[in-house]
Amino acid sequence: MDESIIKKNIGKIIKNYRKNCGLTQTELGNLIEINQRQIAQIECGKSFPMLSTMIKLTKAFNCSISDFFETTSLCDRKTIISHINSIIENCSMQELKQIYTIIKTINKINI
Repeated sequence: MDESIIKKNIGKIIKNYRKNCGLTQTELGNLIEINQRQIAQIECGKSFPMLSTMIKLTKAFNCSISDFFETTSLCDRKTIISHINSIIENCSMQELKQIYTIIKTINKINI
């Protein structure tokens, strides 16, 4: 994957996290100790955040660094089912039961 595409994808993900947290670029910048202009550069894909900045972002957003590199597009049913299957493949029996209960509950809500 081209470096510019990676920068843009990471920037979009960071922007989505920021907006979901209800933060402005300035507020996020203050929180992670960089200026608003740097946040803007990262979000539009012109700049790549330093590792120290990414660590601060994970703390601010309560996520992992790998979440910033998620480029999988879950746009079709087959892809989503495939990803769910790969996630649950290594789950314990107890985890599978919990997942089953959650799915069952969601299905009842949507009926």
